[in-house]
Amino acid sequence: MAITVRKKAEKLSFREEKPTVWHVRQLTYPKISEDALIEYIANSANLPKSTIKACVLAIAEGIAYFTVNGHRVTFKSFGAFYMKVRVKTVKSLEECNTETVQNMTLGFMSNTQLRDLAKKTGVRLVEIKEETAPNVEP
Repeated sequence: MAITVRKKAEKLSFREEKPTVWHVRQLTYPKISEDALIEYIANSANLPKSTIKACVLAIAEGIAYFTVNGHRVTFKSFGAFYMKVRVKTVKSLEECNTETVQNMTLGFMSNTQLRDLAKKTGVRLVEIKEETAPNVEP
């Protein structure tokens, strides 16, 4: 397993002389669709796609249901999903109400095992002439 990176030139437009600098950027690949993920799991588990699809949809629905109701959903081998709520600070108890909520988002915290795996992932450099991603197997 490795993260694929490429060298990229960039002009520093905020400098008067606008020098070109080089840095390494991670290659991005197309997003994996729900169907592609289901097919991958079905093939690796040797189970029917319909069974896997029902399980994946039920898991996603369960995560959504519990997180929006304030619960933290934890997978021991993966991580935890939770709701993050950002609120405005107020000076008095009377001002503290639901209107002080500024933003609500879904958060994810990977577990230690997944973070360690990410840290151990190697890096490979691919030379690219143009800005398109090459056909590199992940």
